[in-house]
Amino acid sequence: MVTKDSVFVDGQLVGSVADVVASPAPVFAPLKAALMAQNDKILSGERQADISKREVTIMGDKDLPYSLLKRIMLTCSDAEYGKVSFAVVEREKAAG
Repeated sequence: MVTKDSVFVDGQLVGSVADVVASPAPVFAPLKAALMAQNDKILSGERQADISKREVTIMGDKDLPYSLLKRIMLTCSDAEYGKVSFAVVEREKAAG
């Protein structure tokens, strides 16, 4: 999940959006490490060996800049996830 301020993997904070943006490398290392740990923890057998079967869903606010999402997607790919999907977190509407 990517909020306007933070990046999480399975509910665990892996860094701030500012850290991702400020990183000189195209891949955000703390996110890659967290994703690789998920590979080892959750995936088994064929899914562990076949990158095309590994899936990740990026949940984020619709107002996140594309440059940030691009770096997140690149990191997911570098962590050997073959399928990347998006889910937009909608804001609650004010009662009116």
